[in-house]
Amino acid sequence: MHIRGWLTGLIVFLLAPCLLFASLWFHNKFENVSSIDRSLAGLNLVQSLGPLMQEKALTGQISQPTEMLRRRLVDFDTSQTTDELATELDDFLQEPNVPDALRKARLLTAKISQLAKLSASSSYETSKLPHLINDTLMTVVIETSVMVKNGEMLSGKAAINTWDKMLVPVQGGQFKVAADGASRATREYFQGLEGPRADVLRDKAAAYRSANLAYQSAGSKLLSSTIKGNSGADITNEQLNSVQPDFVRTIFALWQETVDYLHEDLQQQRAETLFAVALAGLVGGLVIVAAFAIAVALSRALADRTQQEFENLGFHDPLTGLPNRRALLRSIRALPPCAVENSTGLIIFDLRHFKKINDLYGDQAGDTILRDTAEQLVQFAEAQDILCRTGGTEFMLLRPNVSDAPEFEKLPARIIRELGKERIVDDQKIVLESNAGLLINKFGDPVTDQILVDAELALRSAKQKAPCKCALFTSEMRTVFEENGEIAKRLHKALNNDDILPWFQPQIDIVTGEVVGAEALVRWLDYGQIRFPGYFLPAAEEAGYMDRIEDIVRRKTIDLAAELAGRTRRTIHFGLNVSADLLSSARAVDALHCQVKDAGLSPSLISLEILEAVMIDEDTAAPIKENIAHLSELGFFVELDDFGTGHSSISSLRDLKIDRVKIDRSFVSGVDMKPDLQKFTSALINLAKSLDIDVLAEGVETTGERDWLRQNGCDVIQGFLISKAVPEVDLSTIILRQNFGARPTTNADRKSAIA
Repeated sequence: MHIRGWLTGLIVFLLAPCLLFASLWFHNKFENVSSIDRSLAGLNLVQSLGPLMQEKALTGQISQPTEMLRRRLVDFDTSQTTDELATELDDFLQEPNVPDALRKARLLTAKISQLAKLSASSSYETSKLPHLINDTLMTVVIETSVMVKNGEMLSGKAAINTWDKMLVPVQGGQFKVAADGASRATREYFQGLEGPRADVLRDKAAAYRSANLAYQSAGSKLLSSTIKGNSGADITNEQLNSVQPDFVRTIFALWQETVDYLHEDLQQQRAETLFAVALAGLVGGLVIVAAFAIAVALSRALADRTQQEFENLGFHDPLTGLPNRRALLRSIRALPPCAVENSTGLIIFDLRHFKKINDLYGDQAGDTILRDTAEQLVQFAEAQDILCRTGGTEFMLLRPNVSDAPEFEKLPARIIRELGKERIVDDQKIVLESNAGLLINKFGDPVTDQILVDAELALRSAKQKAPCKCALFTSEMRTVFEENGEIAKRLHKALNNDDILPWFQPQIDIVTGEVVGAEALVRWLDYGQIRFPGYFLPAAEEAGYMDRIEDIVRRKTIDLAAELAGRTRRTIHFGLNVSADLLSSARAVDALHCQVKDAGLSPSLISLEILEAVMIDEDTAAPIKENIAHLSELGFFVELDDFGTGHSSISSLRDLKIDRVKIDRSFVSGVDMKPDLQKFTSALINLAKSLDIDVLAEGVETTGERDWLRQNGCDVIQGFLISKAVPEVDLSTIILRQNFGARPTTNADRKSAIA
């Protein structure tokens, strides 16, 4: 994790609103520049119409080329409005009537100004100039043309009527309003102008006012002659006609100067806006860079310190303060080559049944024990050792250079003894059990991450031995692990193909020789080969397939018992080996009972073989004993397996309702020829008999063993002397065949079997 990068990102995030505001401001300014550029383009089009309008007003015709102007109008806007502009240009050019043509030109300039948004782009100082250009001055030109046209029309008449006499005064009044309005507007508008060409514009306005007076004087003569005259010969319009061209030129000179002034104003606004954008960009950029640099500089020390703290958290266990698995891997990869005479050693420790400690005494007590364990391990570590907590209850000690391998091999046992000493936690006495896996690589072998895997394989081997044991890694462990992996793959397929099934080893009455039971033993039919439990159960346990295998054996055994129920002369008990997981769960016990009842069986026909080992631990044995008692109450036949080999034989017989004990083969093999063994075996038989408990001896292989057991009160035997485990079909044949050697099964027997 790069804290400096994160802090830099945070600074950028905090500066983002400023950058956003700045970007919006820049966008607005560039939009203003774009608007001004469009206004300038429109003003140039209006300016191009000026000479055409002046020529039309003076001569009534247009001799100048207009194709370029048409293309510029098309380029100005590609919307539908462009066609209207071109059409109106044609109307203006083709209109023979001068006043009407000028009116169309005025409409065209107004539309161009509207599209160009001249009024919006103009500054406050020049905001009234677009109206002066497009309307006020053009109206004066139009009215002068109308007055000249009216004078020519009247002078050509033979007689002047009353309506004719009214025409000139009315139109003359319109002209005067327009012309005098333009005079006032130019005087008022131009008074406050401060631009470089303001004086020139005011001079042009003064010239206009002077020309206006001269034109109005000539117009008054036309008006007077019209009122007094009776025919066209009486009309005096020569002076008006001679003054009008100069007046029109004066108006267009003022019009052109006004356009130029507005053009310069727009150019100045554009330049000022671009300068403001450039200046703001420069200053803003410098401010942002400076702020960013200052922030980065101020955060550097914090970033370095925080980075170090995060790295420590990432490579250390927060509970014990020891390095974690990541730190161990980093250390392994950074190890230099060992000296020729040395090797690298790794010990992995795991605390057993730690969940029970948390459940009984609380997580806080568990955390205290883990911290104490870390402190104890530190006492055994040398200066160059790397001690880590790599899992919940797992610790590793890496010694980069093992100079004395035999002494290092003794270290795990010493640590296990130290960890196993009684300790007081919250006024509670606690004894820890642990296992250790040890690895010492060969001289000169490179040290890689593989040593962790190998050490864990050694730990697994130690756990399989017994609590408080240690195992040294050998290459055979890896071979077995890899073989188990391959077996597990094939076993998964076998489970799906129904190739896992129980075979049954018969159990006979030692007196009559009749079959009275059978123990279900799992087998794997592997493409014609019979695989025994020792071959595949370790792999199944590692792969997590044990529950499925137990379910298959239990289901098929119950099905066979249901099939034979009521068909045998003797009651047959079918033995199931019951795991500690099932016995620990009241729900699993109830599920087993439902499964038996659903098959139509009496629970008494199912013999549950319980290992003494599952009840060694007093804390875990309590719920197991409760569930065993419940199974007995439900009617199951309860059998204590491997009787005599555990530490709880007497207490189990005292606390539980046991129907039969099963003497382990170690007390049976050669008992007929070993006087010392006979004492132990007869004592076990007599103990059970004194409590009215039946006795079954397993592993009987010779007639001598059978005879001795019969003479000493054993009830039932099983072993190779009788039969190996056989498929269910063969067992059914053996059981049903003995029916023919005795009385047939009665209804009473059948009801008793399935009740």
